[in-house]
Amino acid sequence: ASDINLKENVELIEAPLDIISKLRGVTFDWKKDGLKSAGIIAQDVQAVMPELIKDAGTHLTVNYNGLVGLLVEAVKDLQYEIKQLKNQ
Repeated sequence: ASDINLKENVELIEAPLDIISKLRGVTFDWKKDGLKSAGIIAQDVQAVMPELIKDAGTHLTVNYNGLVGLLVEAVKDLQYEIKQLKNQ
């Protein structure tokens, strides 16, 4: 649910580009069946945004939906930087 009425303590994500720079987009093969896939590493996310991690007992899972806000703020920061460079 994304409704503001369900949330409190809402804050913008600070320094989203710094956070993203600490994440790795990777390709990999699943151990269970050898299928190729792509994504990120839960332990990397845990180091910078632990609120997006759930411990499933035997492994960690990432709330990929939670990454959307981070990506939105990062795009806005990049857009601002682009505008600054164009104005120079």
